[in-house]
Amino acid sequence: PPVHSQAYKIRRFLNWFPLGLAYAFFYMGRYNLTVAKSALGDNLMTKADFGNIFAFGAWVYALSFLATGPITDKVGGRKAMLIGTAGTIIVNLAMGGALYGITYWGWTMPIFWTFMVLYAVNMHFQSYGAVSIVTVKAPWFHVRERGAFSTIFGVMITLGIFFAFDWGFA
Repeated sequence: PPVHSQAYKIRRFLNWFPLGLAYAFFYMGRYNLTVAKSALGDNLMTKADFGNIFAFGAWVYALSFLATGPITDKVGGRKAMLIGTAGTIIVNLAMGGALYGITYWGWTMPIFWTFMVLYAVNMHFQSYGAVSIVTVKAPWFHVRERGAFSTIFGVMITLGIFFAFDWGFA
């Protein structure tokens, strides 16, 4: 394995940890729909509605890579990560606001179409995170270190799922 200086390791950690934590929150935002479905129950969002919204979001996520990949190459991984992070924060706040407005303030928005659109936009911004984190992080790790990096990255993803289902239900 390569030998890195202590300064390099500290700088790599300072670069990697905030980005890894941001990506964990991306995962939290990705699973907020599942948490919202539990909060809404079958009366406000049926299982079929949830399945359709989730499926459409998954297709948007997959197809968005066709755009976000070249955009990330053009603007750079850092800017793409900032675009994705800002977008997913705004859209998840909008989903939370819509859910709160519908359940507590008596808004008469159609839940299905509101979440269909918002979740699809969220998944578009999610694709920025997936592309940019690899672009930014890969040069910091030697090929022989990438297994350890993948393990740490997997823990960060799991942390995001924990945030979604633990903090989200709260």
